[in-house]
Amino acid sequence: MRLGIMMSFQCRADLGETWETAYRDGLALAAEASRLGIDDIWISEHHGEEDGYCPSPVVAGAALAAVAPTCRIGQGIAISPLYGHPLRLAEDLSVLDNISGGRAQIGFGQGYRRAEFEAYGLNYGTRTRAFEESLDILRLAWTGERFDYDGAIYKTKNGLLRPAPVQRDRLPLWIGAAAPVSRARAVRHHAGLMIAPLTELGHSARQFESFDQEAQRQGAPRLPHALSREILVGDSAQEAIARHQVYLDHTYRIQYAPERTGMTYRDPATGERRPLTSDNPYFMSEAYMRDRWFVGAPEDVASSIAEWQHRMNLDVLLFHPKMPGMPLKHAVDEMERVTRQVMPLVRKKTGR
Repeated sequence: MRLGIMMSFQCRADLGETWETAYRDGLALAAEASRLGIDDIWISEHHGEEDGYCPSPVVAGAALAAVAPTCRIGQGIAISPLYGHPLRLAEDLSVLDNISGGRAQIGFGQGYRRAEFEAYGLNYGTRTRAFEESLDILRLAWTGERFDYDGAIYKTKNGLLRPAPVQRDRLPLWIGAAAPVSRARAVRHHAGLMIAPLTELGHSARQFESFDQEAQRQGAPRLPHALSREILVGDSAQEAIARHQVYLDHTYRIQYAPERTGMTYRDPATGERRPLTSDNPYFMSEAYMRDRWFVGAPEDVASSIAEWQHRMNLDVLLFHPKMPGMPLKHAVDEMERVTRQVMPLVRKKTGR
């Protein structure tokens, strides 16, 4: 299992952080990640956010590739319908792969925030079609041959991807896919499945199981699994949560508030899945975090990761060492806790 970090380059003006500082510290953090043996760095994407949430993960990825020479660089998740013509996106990714010496990988999604599409003057209702056509064009571009494409949204005549990527055939592809139809699409394109940190661990395991079953149904090979979580390590769960609380509140009560993400939870009284709201006492409680994330002392966190790694057959585990506003030293300390205190125990428990 590879270990990776997620970055978004958000800033907290209320904590004295600027956009420039967020990027400078992010690059310094990436260099430390390479030093500590982190395998992957993934950059997430949103648009028009007051905190400066990174809108250009490919551009940021090129800078990260330079300062973290041992890490694979990916987008997780890039909103492909917002990139204009998919051949241009293929060109940008190919340049990134050449800059990084063949370390680029791609995570794609179709987007879920209507305001982002409206800001670009794009039709939110056709984003699924645009996403599917983007995947088609990328597949054709990666053949290295000239091609034509006549889609409902995108058209290409005599298209040719140059420079070609360093990685032959195609770049490693991941897709964020919460619904069964989306997982079926990921399988058709032989993409790995990436699951974000909002769903319960048990629900995520069922999604991976459904994904594997769909791959078998389509006669596809075994496809990789990537899981993004928070990993909060401390003397105890309570201490770890308290140390991160001011940063967690911004991330999950503002940026990923349930009302913005359509988050659901399992009602303990009925067993049914219901919409989750910010005023629900369960939201951001210790129980909420334990249901989704890895929280506690190093031994407890390692045991939980080892258990879920086995149940989910994970290929990549991602976490956020630097939430918006967190000082760089604090973030480096978090990475060191995970890499030096937790992961050796995970490898001992799993034998890998």
